[in-house]
Amino acid sequence: MAARPTALPFSTPFSAEVINTPRYGKVKMPTLDLYDGMADPEEHLRVYKAQMYVQDVDDTAYCRDFPATLKGIAQSWFNGMPPRSVTYFQDLADKVVSQFIANRKERRTSIHMSKIKQRP
Repeated sequence: MAARPTALPFSTPFSAEVINTPRYGKVKMPTLDLYDGMADPEEHLRVYKAQMYVQDVDDTAYCRDFPATLKGIAQSWFNGMPPRSVTYFQDLADKVVSQFIANRKERRTSIHMSKIKQRP
């Protein structure tokens, strides 16, 4: 017997598969600063993924719990995503980075060091 689709009282960008996958066990919400879209999105995702990884949860848990780590314009952006536009976590992560790429920290390399000039 197939599981009946869950009817949600709000719009979500998650696919039916993400919404309807059964939850296994209790997931502890990660303890990290809420992301408002003004900081490096890759850093937020690194911290989030590290804290979720130690809980040994599936991809749908990564998806379902991620919106609770957002606030402000990041939360508004997430809420405005088209329905059924996210099917797995890496898809969501890619969309977050793409949306907030302007706030990514510049990666320093040895080339940057070669451009530094000392004043006399």
